[in-house]
This record gives sequence, structure tokens and C-alpha cells, in this order.
Amino acid sequence: MRILCHAQSLSGVGHFVRMHAIASGLCAAHEVHLADGGRPVPAARAPLEPARVSLPRLARVDGRVCAHAGDRRQHELFTTRARVLAEAAERIRPDVVLVDHYPFGKWELTPEIGALAEAARRASPGVHVVCSLRDVVRHGRFEVASREEFEAGVLARLAAQFDAVWVHGDPAFTCLEEHFPRAAELPVPVRYTGFVSPPPPGPAGRPCDAPPFAVLSCGGGARSLPFQLDAVAAFRRLHAAGALGAMTLEVFAGAFATAGEQEALREAAGGGPVTVRAFSSDFAGRLAASALSISRAGYNTTALLLRAGVPAVVAPDPVMSDQAPRARRLAELELASLVEGDPPGADPIAAAIEAALARPAPRHGFDLEGVAGTRALVERRAGVERACR
Repeated sequence: MRILCHAQSLSGVGHFVRMHAIASGLCAAHEVHLADGGRPVPAARAPLEPARVSLPRLARVDGRVCAHAGDRRQHELFTTRARVLAEAAERIRPDVVLVDHYPFGKWELTPEIGALAEAARRASPGVHVVCSLRDVVRHGRFEVASREEFEAGVLARLAAQFDAVWVHGDPAFTCLEEHFPRAAELPVPVRYTGFVSPPPPGPAGRPCDAPPFAVLSCGGGARSLPFQLDAVAAFRRLHAAGALGAMTLEVFAGAFATAGEQEALREAAGGGPVTVRAFSSDFAGRLAASALSISRAGYNTTALLLRAGVPAVVAPDPVMSDQAPRARRLAELELASLVEGDPPGADPIAAAIEAALARPAPRHGFDLEGVAGTRALVERRAGVERACR
């Protein structure tokens, strides 16, 4: 089958990372193309790589979507992206188009999503256009509409352009009805794939004689330096008091951390039990081998936490509408200790670290095979098409 994937990260990297994992996982059995038009994502590579459809790059700056390089007029930017996507659809003739998140957000992309869907249907009349959705969806601050207008807009866009919604989560953890009040009125079928949480590359686990270590991350999001500084201070305080034994801390800087932010982290670390590392594809493996995780509560980080099954502290970014509900659900299930605040402060983080380490290792039965679940839905669609011929 031919599959065309569209994902656009505007503020961080999470949307693209999730779709990249899906696209890479489909490559073993299908011809897969991935639109790439956000800020370049560090370490976004896999053993099997989808073909890339290169778009003029977008980013959100001060709440406004604009050219990443800042050197193109907005009208030209959006017109070019729509044209490139339409030409790609006409050339590829996809059997399935996966569109990340839209229309549950990112309405600024309406022209190019419309062009993509229309061109795909012209080129491949049996195409299945699917909304590829994370587990928690909320009326975001960038959709300038009342709640009623937002919900009506989502329903109208789904009816006009889409054939299904595939939610990359487990309804036992949270379901769409909890976050989108008009879910029962969706004009297309909804299916759950499980969390997109690929196993870390290489052997997981820590050698028996190796000292334990914790990991501190903020993923690809912005605004997390104060949180990370508080977490470093909390860890150093507990370590100095002898509460953590020989445990050390590895701090992973954000995907787009500036040189100044990385230097601030190194100064706070001050050597000893704390080291600072750049954003890296090694993170998943280090998390799986760790004795403790301290992080935000973005989708990809949470999926990795559920896979790793290590004690965790989560501090949701209050600006990101999906993180607080997800973090509170983790805490409710005793899968993580929750701290809130902007930033949360060193004292609450220290208390959360001690609480996380005092509990039994997290256990759950959630579906983490979202890549395989997505592939099954794609191939089920292929079976439907063959049966109709």
C-alpha cells in the first residue's frame, strides 16, 4: 500500500516524533511518505526511513505561525506548501493519508490540509483520509473560537474531508469522550491503536553492578528551563542529604535549547552527581535503564514512561493543554508522582522524588503497540478495498 503521512510540529517536536515513529514502523511492509515541514527534529531517524516530502518550514513564534527561517512572505509560504502537498498526493496516489491532530487543532493549516485531501481523492478515488490523534485533545489556545464554535468546526471539517479518526492511546487510560464533549456526534468512525511507544533501540536494563541513575528531560517542548533548574536543585539537595545513595542524574536538554540555556543547566549541575547531555536519540534507552524519571507530561514522554515502567515524577507544562489531564491520570493510577506549578519549585519536586522511589515499581496493562495497531488498521482498510473489487 501507499501511505502519505502529514504531521506538523509548531511549538515543539512531539507531533512529528509520533508520526515519524508510525511512518517508520509502516515502512517494513508498505511504501510510506512523510511530509516534513517543521523545525528540523534532532535525531529523528530510524532503521527504516520513509521517503520525505519536503515543505517550506513553519514554526510558531509568539503565538503566530510563520516561516521558520523568517525569509518568506506568509501568503507565498502557505500557497507553496499547499501546492507541494497536492503535487505529492497526485504523484504518490496514496491508499491512506494520515493527518496528525487536524482538525482538533492547528486550523492555520486548513488550506494545505484541504489541498492534500482533495488532490488525494482525485488521484486515488478509494483513498482513506484519517485523522491521526493523540490520546488527549483539548480546545487549544490558538484556535480563536468559543468552545461551541470549536466543537462545531471540528465536526464540520471531519465530515467534509475525513473518513476516520484513529486515536493513538488506550481507552482504559483515557478516551476521546473525556476531552471532546461532542465525541458521540463525530461523523466518522473512531478506532484506538494503543500508545505509540516503540521499544528503545538496543538492550534495555542496567548491568547489575552499575550504580543507579535518574534521567531529567523536557522533551521537545519549550519553556522548561525553570522546571529543569528546580529539578536539578531538588536532586542535589536530596543527594547531599544521603537520601539517594549513589544515584546520579543525567539531564537531557530540550530539542531546541539555546547555548545560554544549556550553559545555565551546566552551571546548576555543578559536576558531582549531575551531568548534562544534549537532546538525543539515546534518551529512550537511558530512560528504560534508569531508576527514576523526572519529566514533563507530553505524549511521547508519557508513552516512553509507560514502556519503561520506572518510578516517575511528572510536572505538566500548564501552557500545553494536554499535559495536566495526562499527568493527573498517571498520578491517579499511581504510575507517577505529580507536581504542578509554573515552575513547580524545588521543594515539591524533592518530595515527589521521595514519594516515587518509596512506591512499588509501576505496573499497568495498557496497550503500547500503537505502531502495530496503526498498521493493522491500514491493512484492514486494504482488505476492505480488495473485497470491494
